[in-house]
Amino acid sequence: MADPVAERIRRRDALLAAARDYVDRLSRRAPVVAAAVVGSVARGDFNVWSDVDVVVVADDLPDRIPDRGLVLAADARMGVQAVGFTPREFERAHRRGDPLAREATTSGVVLRGEGYLRRFH
Repeated sequence: MADPVAERIRRRDALLAAARDYVDRLSRRAPVVAAAVVGSVARGDFNVWSDVDVVVVADDLPDRIPDRGLVLAADARMGVQAVGFTPREFERAHRRGDPLAREATTSGVVLRGEGYLRRFH
């Protein structure tokens, strides 16, 4: 019988690898300042229906939400959901207590820009 703990770790590692791959692909088109996995995958309490939630801080994201969504979704595989901020938007959101911005800086699994995210502690 398979070790359930080892299988859980393997599954989480695969989800984090999908998020890393997403950020690598996105960074070829947009200057990614920082990125972190948040939510159930970051906490480890994900299930088979969980998406991989990725907070992305990138320069030059479109201002219009539909356009931004297209940019962020273009490189996302099924199950990867990204929320994008420009650095200015992220800093403002963090100051205002936005839950995603806060989680990215406190308990998120940092994929890129650790120095940037950790300076908000």
